[in-house]
Amino acid sequence: MAQEVLLPKLGLTMTEGTIDEWKFKEGEFVKKGDILFSVSTDKLTNDVEAEADGVLLKILVPAGETAACKAAVAYLGKEGEAVSQNYTAEEKAEEKSQAEPMQKTTAPTAPPKGNILASPAAKKLAKEKNINISLVSGTGPNGRITLQDVEDYCANPKQDNCDERTKTSPMAEKLAKELGVNIEKIGVDGRVMKKDVLAAANVDMGEVAKVNGNDLPPIKVNALRRSIASNMTLSWNTSPRVTYTHPVDATAMKEMRQKLKEACKQDNVKLTYNHIIMKMAAKVLMEFPDVNASFTDYMITRHIHANVGLAVAKGDGLIVPNVKSVDTKSLVEVAKETEALIEAARSGKIGMEDMTGGTFTISSLGPYGITNFSPIINQPELAILGVCDMVETPVVRNGEIVIRPMMNLCLTADHRVVDGVMASKFLKRLCELLENPYLLFT
Repeated sequence: MAQEVLLPKLGLTMTEGTIDEWKFKEGEFVKKGDILFSVSTDKLTNDVEAEADGVLLKILVPAGETAACKAAVAYLGKEGEAVSQNYTAEEKAEEKSQAEPMQKTTAPTAPPKGNILASPAAKKLAKEKNINISLVSGTGPNGRITLQDVEDYCANPKQDNCDERTKTSPMAEKLAKELGVNIEKIGVDGRVMKKDVLAAANVDMGEVAKVNGNDLPPIKVNALRRSIASNMTLSWNTSPRVTYTHPVDATAMKEMRQKLKEACKQDNVKLTYNHIIMKMAAKVLMEFPDVNASFTDYMITRHIHANVGLAVAKGDGLIVPNVKSVDTKSLVEVAKETEALIEAARSGKIGMEDMTGGTFTISSLGPYGITNFSPIINQPELAILGVCDMVETPVVRNGEIVIRPMMNLCLTADHRVVDGVMASKFLKRLCELLENPYLLFT
């Protein structure tokens, strides 16, 4: 019997995943332990190994599409083995619930008129294809109509109950209505696709934009962007936030980095300003336990260590891995772990444990020339630090105008716990350390 390949649950909060790539094609032989496909969640990309030898009989979820955790995404089995009697996890659950009452009777009975026994996938396909599902013969238990039954029914040339829309993709059908194209007059072999409708209407995508009033037809964003949208909305609706900005004279920090660069090179570390700010912030977080905390149901949890996260660009989104217990580690250790996490995040190899448990986040937009912004708090943390660009600026020192590398730090704090006075003191202390780095050792 063909074996289901299930989408694994890769984390406690994971509910679905997007298939990035199938490493094998249908009909190819797969060995146990081979990388069968890669899947992306809202935070990670993981390779999934085959759990048994077999031929990849059927791919149920193509690359680019999303499935729920524990849902069947493919079948492995012997060459030529049929899979029409195998169902997804969702279909099996419904089949079990429908079959259990029947087991109490002495013999299976036909479903009452008007109540067609069919899988959800079969019903959905029949509706899309404009098929009267009562005309389809079911091959499943108790005459249940499966997805394969509907596909076979519509593919049978003797049947004429499949509407012409079965030969049209949903996007093509939608676009045809918008452009006033008669799909029946499009003469193509096989299914009518979006490009065929555009060709029939003699328009390009720029002209389509003028017709439907949009730049391009809407598309579903990837799992990472959906997660960002959800988390940012949650944060915006949860935390009454205020952003405080304080300028820093980065002269001493630049000198410190320059003097430590050679020593760090011996440890194969390229020291950055972010590493220094992370270490300094961890020291200040230990002095302000209410900032290094989380707040839920009117209960505050003060964290023993500073787990400092750094926002990392990944594709068209951001993820925030965090270095654990920065307050207990040397600057070189912090730098090494941070760079390793950045590399793992961008390559999709980062572990879930590195994405959770953060107590404070740093977001740096300095490399992009930003001099002021209001970062959004990474829940359930209580504050986030925005690091801006260093700008050579004329300032007054000892009664004289001199040029200094000035940098703004922007602290967004949750006003439920971190009020203005506390936030101001925190930011002032951090700036004091950055302008006098030797205080780090006091």
